[in-house]
Amino acid sequence: MAAIAGLEVLAASVHAADDVALRKLDLRPTDALALLHVVQAAAADRPLSPTALASRLQITTAAVTKLVDRLSRAGRAERQPNPRDRRGIVVVPSASAPEELDRAYGHITTPLIRIIDELTDDEAEVVARFADRLGTAIRHGL
Repeated sequence: MAAIAGLEVLAASVHAADDVALRKLDLRPTDALALLHVVQAAAADRPLSPTALASRLQITTAAVTKLVDRLSRAGRAERQPNPRDRRGIVVVPSASAPEELDRAYGHITTPLIRIIDELTDDEAEVVARFADRLGTAIRHGL
C-alpha cells in the first residue's frame, strides 16, 4: 500500500509541476511535447520532418501543420529545408528553445537528478527496472 500511495503522490506532483512548466512556456501540452521532441532531435543531429513529428505525437499531419505554425509564431521553432534532402522540410528549434525548456522544467529535472544521484547502484537498478516495467505495462494497456 505504501508503494501505491507513493506513486500516487508522485503522479500528482508531476502533474502539478507539468502545469507550472506549461504556464511558464505558455504552450499547450502537445505543443510542449512537440518542442521537446524537436529540441532532442536537433541535439542528436537528426532533425524531424513534420510527418515524423506527427508520428511521434500520434496526431495527423494536418494537426502538426497547425502545431508547427503555433511554435513558429511563438519564435520557438521553424521549418527549414532538409539538409539531407533539399526537397523535404524539417522542423528545427529556435536557438533559445533548449534554454526555455530547461527553465520551464528545471523544477522537475533538478530534484530528479539529485534524488537519482543519491541512490546506490543497486537502488538505481531496482528503480530503473521498476520504471521500465511499469511504463511498458501502461503503454501496452493503452
